[in-house]
Amino acid sequence: MTASFVKVNGVRIAYRVQGAGPPLVLVMGYRLSSAAWPPTFVEALARQFTVITLDNRGTGLSDKPVDGYVIANLARDIHGLLDELVIPRVHLLGYSMGGAIAQEFVRQFPERVQSLMLCATMCGGTRATYAKPSVTRVMREIDGLSPEQVARRIWKVTYAPAYLERHQALAEDQTRREIAFPTPLHSADLQFQAFAEFDGSKALAEITCPTLMLTGDLDELIPPQNSAMMANLIPDAKLVIIPGGGHRVLWEVPNACIDVIADFIHSPSDHPTATLGTEVRQEHASAASAMLASTMELFTTLPLALMKAGFDSPAIFRQSIMVGSASRFGDGKPLVLVPQLRGSDLWLAPLSIWLKALGYRPVTAGHFVEVEDSSSDRSLSRAIRDITQKIGRRAVLITHSSSMTRVLAAAHANRELVSDVIIFDARHQPSTDGLRVHFLRSGWPILHGMIELPQILRSIGIELIEGVDRKEKSSEFAGNT
Repeated sequence: MTASFVKVNGVRIAYRVQGAGPPLVLVMGYRLSSAAWPPTFVEALARQFTVITLDNRGTGLSDKPVDGYVIANLARDIHGLLDELVIPRVHLLGYSMGGAIAQEFVRQFPERVQSLMLCATMCGGTRATYAKPSVTRVMREIDGLSPEQVARRIWKVTYAPAYLERHQALAEDQTRREIAFPTPLHSADLQFQAFAEFDGSKALAEITCPTLMLTGDLDELIPPQNSAMMANLIPDAKLVIIPGGGHRVLWEVPNACIDVIADFIHSPSDHPTATLGTEVRQEHASAASAMLASTMELFTTLPLALMKAGFDSPAIFRQSIMVGSASRFGDGKPLVLVPQLRGSDLWLAPLSIWLKALGYRPVTAGHFVEVEDSSSDRSLSRAIRDITQKIGRRAVLITHSSSMTRVLAAAHANRELVSDVIIFDARHQPSTDGLRVHFLRSGWPILHGMIELPQILRSIGIELIEGVDRKEKSSEFAGNT
């Protein structure tokens, strides 16, 4: 179906409208465009409703800026679209990250929502239950893979195992539709950052419209206890758990989901607590009650874990998110860590792991730097070129003041590839000749430096590099969250 376009919040948004009846907006999840919706799912709904689908900013045919991806802003994009279409109230369905956008939309614009449906999603913050480290690893460690390889890797944590065994051909067809509109890496990273930092838990009790929570009991990516917990907090919410359903429950059993959705829209106040899979709901409600205690334990164990070089990065990633806004997630910037002059730096390994866990892409420019060793210059320049060509963004160089002269020279020599330079333990500030350099008096790079560094990185905007080969980067296309 041909897309239409509207300019909202300074961004061109692609959308499609089909069917007739009460307006129903479908909000897609992380990294995916509206092309990912199952065609049979949309067509069946369009026989009863006016179905509006859109490409969230950064995906599909919509604009792909380098800012504006916070969940609150994505919700305002939808609001602007509905204003342009002159639609005063809608039924709103959000899938996965799209569920976070839908929660934020109803918080900001409650008068615009007639009913709310949240599928395979979470509210974020300390109340949420996050995926296991092994699942997180599958979703994040996809560098250098082709779109097809990424899709097949992600299948095992998004589809239920039994579905893949029986319907691999359908999964292949679905993949072909999704990779036709690959999401650029910077957009995916910024969406992930926004979803990781979203916390709508405090607003759940204020939702007054009829609300449906829909999930599969085998969802590994966003565990179903999230839906159970949210249903307990949203007044009179209806919880439906599909037995045997994975994260892609809408794709796996579309007919059952369509029946649930249509029945809810037509009679949202009937049987507000009716569910499928009652035993699963009770089990997950019990699990949800223990979440706060687990989170408090994380507060006490995280500092010790960060002091160990050999920790599991996905595990720390989960912990970083679970402590909420105290640990804000990064936007995937490429970082080049340069050792101190005259020897190796034992802190680079844990620093690199920590930065990766916070959502950045660090590399180390060699393990030794000597005063007169020109090979270290080549190693540093090569590290800058390699990571910027792979990621398609200008890099940030991070070093100690003892290596300042050499790092500043490398930054000048590779100026088109370097965004900023961060120097720890700086006792003086030489002329930087137009380079953006941040001088920190903190030690290298612990205690205060571990606090200051993320703050500085957050203040540095993404700068794309034009003209680089995007084939490898575009392989890190839409997974689905």
